[in-house]
Amino acid sequence: MERSAKKLSELERILEKGTRREINDRIRLLRTEMPFGGALKMLAMFYDKTGDHILRAAISDLFNDIKERSAMAEVIESISAVRKPDSRAMLISSCWQSGLDYSPFAVTLAEYFVSGDYMTSLECFTVLDTCASSISHNDRARIIITMQEKKASWETPKQILAGELIALLKG
Repeated sequence: MERSAKKLSELERILEKGTRREINDRIRLLRTEMPFGGALKMLAMFYDKTGDHILRAAISDLFNDIKERSAMAEVIESISAVRKPDSRAMLISSCWQSGLDYSPFAVTLAEYFVSGDYMTSLECFTVLDTCASSISHNDRARIIITMQEKKASWETPKQILAGELIALLKG
């Protein structure tokens, strides 16, 4: 992804002061442009703070349709930038909906599984399930140990999910 301070500044201006239509038009334009660094994180943070369901849906759709491998790190980085559990769940869901292999980020996704609510954990499970065969042996072992250590402190549904993840990673 290219880095463009000018494009990022323009996006920030539109997100802060634009009308719903201007924001929606800019999101549509982002689909046709060459991706630029910082835009995804900025959109994720806007998603986190807006209550506009139409704009949230447009942003969610954009994230779900991302197919550029170069955007993966920024999607993962955006997860830590948002505060609301539903925002995190949306971003993690976009990882598996993109069809990209997120195995290089398996340990980070497992950390979000551990710290997140049940829906966030479920989305992490789905991503890890789809890329399980590509997760390195060391990362698998690390995730399994973490799940086993934390599992007892969770409510039953999340414990069951963790057990399924452990079984999946053990193969």
